[in-house]
Formats: sequence, C-alpha cells, structure tokens
Amino acid sequence: MSKENMKDNFNMLTKRVFKSLSKTDLEMIKNILTNIKEPTLVSGVGGSNVVSNFLAKVLSKKNNIVCESITPRDIIYRNLNGFKNIISCSYRGNNYGVKITLANALNKYLFSKNQIDGVTNINYYVENEENSFISLSSTLIPMTIALIYYCDDLNIVEEILKTTPQYKNFFSKSNVFEILSGYETSTATRFLETTMTEAGLFAPVVHDKYDYCHGRSNLNFESKNNLIFFDNDTELDKYYKEILKEQYSNIISLKRKYTDNIINDYYLTYNSMWLCKSLAESLAKDLSLVKYSPLVKKLYKYQGEM
Repeated sequence: MSKENMKDNFNMLTKRVFKSLSKTDLEMIKNILTNIKEPTLVSGVGGSNVVSNFLAKVLSKKNNIVCESITPRDIIYRNLNGFKNIISCSYRGNNYGVKITLANALNKYLFSKNQIDGVTNINYYVENEENSFISLSSTLIPMTIALIYYCDDLNIVEEILKTTPQYKNFFSKSNVFEILSGYETSTATRFLETTMTEAGLFAPVVHDKYDYCHGRSNLNFESKNNLIFFDNDTELDKYYKEILKEQYSNIISLKRKYTDNIINDYYLTYNSMWLCKSLAESLAKDLSLVKYSPLVKKLYKYQGEM
C-alpha cells in the first residue's frame, strides 16, 4: 500500500466516511445495538479507544443502560460481575487487544471493518483504506455510524462534515499542552491526548474542569504552557476565561455548537482532528508519516502476559 501524507488523508476524510455510510448495512447495525439492553463494557486502544469512548456514551444514553469505556488490559483487573456484554472496537479486528477483550464469559461483540468467529460482528464497509500513522477515517467512520444510531439523522453528519475548521499556526516555547475538559467533551479530549502523544507533537496534560480548581493550576505557574479549553459557556467556563487569559502562552478555545452533549462531542472530535493538523503543520510534522521510535514496532507486537 502506498504511503499517503497528511494532506492526502484530510482531503479524503469526508469522502471515505460517506462512502462507508453508503455501503454499510446501517439497519443491521441499528438492530444489533438496539438489542443491547444490559450493562456493557466497550473496549479499544489508541484511535479505537476514541471510538469506544464515544460508543459507550451513545449506548448509555440511547439504550439507557450502564455502559463504560475501558482499555483491554484493564479488563484483566476489572471486576466484570454485573456486566453482561463486551464490545471490542478495532478497525481491523486482529490485534492482541481484541483477543484480551474477548477472553471472558461476557456476550461478545466486535465493532470493526472485519469479522471474526464466535462473536456478534458489527461490521462497517471501508473502501480505499487509509494508510496513516494517526487514525483519521478509521476513527471517524465508526464514530459516525454510532452517531447515526444515536440521533437517526444523516443531516447532522452532513452539516458537521461539510465544514473545514481552520486554526492558525503558532509558535510556542513550551512543549506542554494542558487540556481543560470534562465528561461532555471526553471523546474529543481522548483524540487530542492520544494524537499529540503518538505523533510526538506536544506533551498533553488533561484536567477535569472542576479538578483544576484544586491546585492543578500550579503546573503552569512558572512554565507558561499552552492551553486547549473546551468552552461550554457555563458560569465556570466564563470564570476561567477571565482569569486564565494572561496565564498561558496560547489559548485555543473549542466552543460548543450543539446543545446535545453527544452530538457536540462528535462535532468537537472532528474539529480536534483539524486542530491537530494545524499543530503538526506548525511543527513541520506530518500526522500520517510520523517519524517514530524503534520501540514502537517492538512494543506493538507484544503478546505476552499483562
């Protein structure tokens, strides 16, 4: 498969999503997800953890069930009593994390472009597969399918994806990006955190919005770090905007657009993808062609005891 650069993959992002939607059996997926009516764990790693976070929120609200996103290794240590189902989110469905996720007695599901035996497969179609170090369409496609299940409205997807968010490049002396967020923006935050780390852009530090009131502002006291601020225009947000504007080298605000928290989290995740593109460009880096440590391949292939 030929290498594609970041520009190629962003140019193809929405085309890949809509092609997948046109070829995927969305009614089949709706029927499967509708019948998940008991406490459920949703698992994923890397870009697929972004998907699992979003799908767990969708199922929790849409199906009115207890639903939690979890990483594969934590399943080994977590008490699974009370949970009835487990969904593994994985683009290809063949990594070691999937094997770990499904090695238990829960009802097993795989949310993937591929199928495996012995589970309920929730499959989506992928054509012109993306070749990129950082997951873009392979994250956005399953998220979009989950959103359509949630709101049953393709118009919302078209409205969001027809935009091309723009962010200014900037110079920073600090390699730290603090992120001020909460549950309502947790999927977008997870995308930012994993992308900044995996692409070696900045060192991200995530703060819960209220937790930040209890001493975490000390991290920036002498450092003048950068800040990404998810602005929901609450009273607390307005307070932060007033007192933090002089404390950080750069503040990037990602503002709420939709009143529904799940739709808004999808919207902000899409915007976060474009923000990461801008951050990469400011550092003359490419999210698709990341120069990575020799440890990456060694660690990725690990399949031992955890």
